[in-house]
Amino acid sequence: MSDPSTNRPDLDDNTNVITDATAANRENHMFTEGAEPISLWVILGGALIVLVAGGVIGNSFFDFDHFVRKDYVRASAPGAASASTQPKAALDAHMKAGQKAYTACAGCHQPGGEGNASYPPLANSEWVTGPSLRPAMIILNGLHESITVNGKPYNGNMPSMGSGMDAKQLAGVLNFIRNSFGNKSEMLVSLEMAQNALDLSKERNGGQMTANELDADYKKDIEGTPLDPQTMVDPKTLLPVAAAE
Repeated sequence: MSDPSTNRPDLDDNTNVITDATAANRENHMFTEGAEPISLWVILGGALIVLVAGGVIGNSFFDFDHFVRKDYVRASAPGAASASTQPKAALDAHMKAGQKAYTACAGCHQPGGEGNASYPPLANSEWVTGPSLRPAMIILNGLHESITVNGKPYNGNMPSMGSGMDAKQLAGVLNFIRNSFGNKSEMLVSLEMAQNALDLSKERNGGQMTANELDADYKKDIEGTPLDPQTMVDPKTLLPVAAAE
């Protein structure tokens, strides 16, 4: 018990206030040592190091040119060459290209080339199988007023299909309609011929054509050398293989 004559509490005989306080302070310092706030300069310095290192690593490990020599082209695996890149007979290659282009024509002339009440058939049509320049000019410029096919008049208005068309597309669609729907052409319209038709159409300076104009000025074959249907061509360019190499 505390001495009534004093306000000081009783202390154990072994208690040393000064020694215990020193020990507690020392232990508290041990627990908090190393937990001080990191200096802002240390943080900024570390961030700079990370940025520099990231740039070096990125340029070294993720740059394609760092690992591959200039102008390198990956070779196809043995036996894995795409069939679409192999040379094909000109007729087959042109028919495939033309069939794709013909989808824009099928709405009026029908998928089978039979036509309808307004638009003439392409099957067994002298306008298709006859001199090659007339159908080329119709495709490129369009047609208005009446046209007679197999003795029957048709009055459908055909818009120009030549906007943005190149020689490959024109040759393809011409050869497709001239060798489909029962039609047969002995020789194909070559890219040279198709380009000549494009140039001639540009000289005409636009506007839909009439059957009378076609008969008067364009009832002839397109200038240029026709293509043998069996000539081997690159299916992507439609150029003869020797010329494409």
